[in-house]
Amino acid sequence: MNEIKCNVSNCVYHEGKTTCTADEIMVGCQCSHEPCKCSETECGTFQAKN
Repeated sequence: MNEIKCNVSNCVYHEGKTTCTADEIMVGCQCSHEPCKCSETECGTFQAKN
């Protein structure tokens, strides 16, 4: 994958309109079972801008 799109503009890896500049991303689950819908997943790479 050459490019990761993201619209979370308050992340330190966010650049431009939708570009993620992180070298890698970690997608995780915020529930105790396999996720069934998008709202049950999260980006573990997210770091808030100061």
